[in-house]
Amino acid sequence: MADPIQVEVQLVNNNEIVVPPPDELIAGNKGIADIDLIRIASAGTFKRGTLLMAGSDGYVASTQAGLSTAANMCILCDDIVIGENEFAEVPAYFGGDFNDARVIFPFEGEDDDHEEIVEAVREILRIHKIFLRHIHE
Repeated sequence: MADPIQVEVQLVNNNEIVVPPPDELIAGNKGIADIDLIRIASAGTFKRGTLLMAGSDGYVASTQAGLSTAANMCILCDDIVIGENEFAEVPAYFGGDFNDARVIFPFEGEDDDHEEIVEAVREILRIHKIFLRHIHE
């Protein structure tokens, strides 16, 4: 029997429960291999699904050049905004099956083809136990 799906709920005015809509980041029925807290020490806005890599002072947004040399890679669990000279400890996925259309590659430009980037990084991410799956919509 599969494990039950865990959903984060929020209480708002008058204690109404609001369940966020599914974002289809996680693919398949295997679940997540590993979740742990990471430190992000660079300022910016980071969205759920962003691919991060280990840097010298914590995790940073991944770069195309850094993919082949990064010691660790992970996918951010939640949205986070970090101000200048601040840091945050946030949960990240360190493996599992992910919908390739929902993973955010920080180095992807507006004119880039997302599918080409997915194919270019697929094997590198497998080394880090991050498996990109194509979900038919």
